[in-house]
Amino acid sequence: MNKFLGNLGRAINEGFSEVSTQTSAEAQRNEELSNLEVKIKEIDLKIEKRYTLLGQTVADSLRKTEPVNQEFLVPLFIPIKELDWERKQLLEVIKEIKAKQADQLKAQELIIAKKQVQDELHKLQELKEMGVIDVEEFEVTEAKLNKRVNNFEKLYNLKIAFERNLINRDEYLSRKAMLE
Repeated sequence: MNKFLGNLGRAINEGFSEVSTQTSAEAQRNEELSNLEVKIKEIDLKIEKRYTLLGQTVADSLRKTEPVNQEFLVPLFIPIKELDWERKQLLEVIKEIKAKQADQLKAQELIIAKKQVQDELHKLQELKEMGVIDVEEFEVTEAKLNKRVNNFEKLYNLKIAFERNLINRDEYLSRKAMLE
């Protein structure tokens, strides 16, 4: 009994440690995303100010009925190009962080799916050993359970397609039933 309680305590502590680490990493990524989004908003404000300055210069020339001189406009536009490039770089970093988050969520769901299948297989084995089900029923059910793990990628992508409203509920359920 003490061995069981020790194993249970260790499993709980490992679970808490894993959850804590995942939560900390996710919080750090979310903070990084927030900081990047703030930087993008700051860049957008700078770009807006530069466009305003550019527009004022053009308007001043037009008011004086003078031709718009590109010599004055090019130096005003160069910082806009630089800010556009900086904004693009930040958007790429955000895209990479979000891709990593998506990959991590997918990996976590795979781990959960594998654990659920393992638990079900364990129960199934006990039922077979108790004589509640025969070998044939065991093998059929085992194959069906393993199909869930083997088709995880397709099932996951199907779920994402449904969440994005790319397919309707009926299509989602029918395709899911074929994959499970």
